[in-house]
Amino acid sequence: MNCFGINLWNWTNGLGPDCLGLPAKIAGMGFDAVELPMTQPAVDERLAHEICANGLKVTLCAAMSPGRDLSNFDPQIRADTMDYLLRCLDTAQQLGAGVFAGPLYTGGGKRHLLPPEQAAREWELAVTGLRTLSARAKECGVKLAIEPLNRYRTSVVNTAEQGLRMVRDVGEENVGIHFDTFHAGIEESDLCGALESVLAAGKLFHLHACANNRGAPGQGFFPWDRIFGLTRSYGYQGHITMETFAPGGLDSGWTQLGESPDELALSGLRYLRSIFSE
Repeated sequence: MNCFGINLWNWTNGLGPDCLGLPAKIAGMGFDAVELPMTQPAVDERLAHEICANGLKVTLCAAMSPGRDLSNFDPQIRADTMDYLLRCLDTAQQLGAGVFAGPLYTGGGKRHLLPPEQAAREWELAVTGLRTLSARAKECGVKLAIEPLNRYRTSVVNTAEQGLRMVRDVGEENVGIHFDTFHAGIEESDLCGALESVLAAGKLFHLHACANNRGAPGQGFFPWDRIFGLTRSYGYQGHITMETFAPGGLDSGWTQLGESPDELALSGLRYLRSIFSE
């Protein structure tokens, strides 16, 4: 049975003191899980206790801000990035998180057209780094879910096809795909076909259900019935997580959706509950 979760980015722009009280709110709304935006690799003990006390399952989402980049040509940046990612895995183990998701292979905002030789080197650095990370993830009982991002965020992995190629090149059973409908809606020529390719490969490790305008599942123009019909037909049992953003956050819009963060969260959860109760 799927867990329905929500990222704290719906209310806050980082993993800080203002996160306190949110796990209790999320549990009270009826969510099964919380996703932590890892703007920093460690979690306040009070927040960890609150998550546990409210019985929420946990996933972690990497925040690969500039300077965090496993595929960077600068060895110091790669080393610092690996330190950040390994510390996130320590947090995942502490909280019992089963999935560490996001664009683990590169830094946010890295968009460039490289000559073939340099592009191949960048790719291999990402693959090598993920292999190293996967070894520690296995020790922590964590799956790594790499997320294709849209063209405005990265030039490294934009599509499910590219993501699956990277997963194959890494070649570790605990490395799979984090499919985000928002990003896929920009890059894929066939959103449902891309999702099905990941499901058919048995590599869907995490799903972000986000509308085309970063609204809640059920909103926007995506074919939600087909999307969730695919996850059900292939027996996907992982988390289905809302990733919306508070005003001023990463993908927040300049024209608001007309709902408060609480209303947006409840709208998405009601839709997920209704469609999965059929």
